[in-house]
Amino acid sequence: MKKKLFWMMGIIVIAPIIVVGICYPGSNTSQFKGPVTADEPLPDALIADLEKYVARVMRQNDVPGVAMVLVQGDQIIYARGMGVRDLETKEPVDTNTLLGIGSTTKSMTAVMIASLVDEGVIDWDTPVMDILPTFALSNPKITNAITFEHTLCMCTGVPARVEDISVQYSELTAEDMIESLATIPLVGAFEHTFGYSERMLSAGGYIAAMAVGGEYGELAQAYTRVMQERVFDPLGMTFSTFSIDKALASGNYATPHYSSPLLGSDAIAPEIEGIFTPIAPTGALWSNADDLGKYLIMLLNDGVAADGRRVVSAENLAFLWEPRVAIDGQTSYGLGWYVEDYHGLTVIHHCGGTVGFASELVVIPDLNVGFALLTNQMDQIVPIGRMATYRLLEMLTGSEQVYDQDIRRTARDIGWQTFTLSLVTRKTVNPNKISPFLGTYHNDLLGNVSLVLHDDHTLWVDFGEYETVIRPLVLEENQYIFYESTFVGKTIQLNMDLDGTPTMRWPGEYGTYKFVAGPTTQE
Repeated sequence: MKKKLFWMMGIIVIAPIIVVGICYPGSNTSQFKGPVTADEPLPDALIADLEKYVARVMRQNDVPGVAMVLVQGDQIIYARGMGVRDLETKEPVDTNTLLGIGSTTKSMTAVMIASLVDEGVIDWDTPVMDILPTFALSNPKITNAITFEHTLCMCTGVPARVEDISVQYSELTAEDMIESLATIPLVGAFEHTFGYSERMLSAGGYIAAMAVGGEYGELAQAYTRVMQERVFDPLGMTFSTFSIDKALASGNYATPHYSSPLLGSDAIAPEIEGIFTPIAPTGALWSNADDLGKYLIMLLNDGVAADGRRVVSAENLAFLWEPRVAIDGQTSYGLGWYVEDYHGLTVIHHCGGTVGFASELVVIPDLNVGFALLTNQMDQIVPIGRMATYRLLEMLTGSEQVYDQDIRRTARDIGWQTFTLSLVTRKTVNPNKISPFLGTYHNDLLGNVSLVLHDDHTLWVDFGEYETVIRPLVLEENQYIFYESTFVGKTIQLNMDLDGTPTMRWPGEYGTYKFVAGPTTQE
């Protein structure tokens, strides 16, 4: 059966409460007010209030499952699973349940590279070309300047092009990701402009693995091995894996879910998480609360694991957390980490989002506190991990508890886009009118897709591994809107060329992608 895709790597469309009846988090505040200091144990009342808050948001917004862990110093002081792994089976989430952590993986790749610097295998200023001479960006001058530090900084000018990954992920390799960098136009000022790039950081992780014996052509395996040897094994992270097959074979894994105000909530086949396999260093890890607790202990203790084993030097861990490029007035990106000023408190963190999972991982060095939350639902209307993080920060600092209200205001503002969109589109198409356009199309960059009419007269773009719905615009001839996937919100246009050949076009990062009923080139 073809899998539906509800994917959040691209732009998200959010509906207002008046359209879909979303239950936003209530405004009731925690009983615990704070602040706390680094010298005192976290009060039981704070932990109880945080748990109640998460449980309430889960209940109000139909979040299937959550796993949380709270660390202070070298101790896990709280860990719990809440809710269910799957809405159908109702099996409970526990602290060993595996979930996809998405981009939180980036922080671990950064730690791995830092460990290589510790041993003198590479330096931060080692040119990437010293390890992989064929490495190339589209700008030769910048190619020569790229060091291992640059691969982690989100400041190279390599943009987050996701179209080909979303379409061809089952055919792409680690080597493909590296080689594609030479074809992508750069944007922004080198070293000065924030530009989130899964490909660049993935290249850094893969090429770092070459520095310790990885062979080109087997970089995915080499990267996995090095991460196991340098991060997971030293920390005792015995459950964490990059293999979907191993995660499913464990028997204790969560099913990914997606929540859409337009299309409702639904479970997603876990295999769809394979979208992230070609960019494993940036977002393909499965982990759990117990393993992330061990990771947090190491981060809070200057790179030393709970058993006293050093994983990374304090110097190079701190180096990862130095701000490199500003994002806004409060937040910068370091090396594989966000660095935020929260009311004068330095907060080191990274979030993660996949097809049907979301994560938050937070380190607060000044208070000696770490926190992680994993959930098996991707929902950016109610980002439960981020909300729990800021509720924790509000309690720790004794700040006014306002993040709930900020979420509601933002969701309602953005939501009008969807409300408007729902007024100008139809759910179904005229079968007779669409019939000449049905069939397979080709684009040289993105490959083959098919336009498929379902029995309920809804129109879908079939990418092979999955399919995603499009809806016709009421007032625009032959124009449609992507309602899901990485292309959500983009228009798709169907036309006939002069020779009668059906064509399909939609906007991408670098112009219009043109698909025809045969080989063509990108416009």
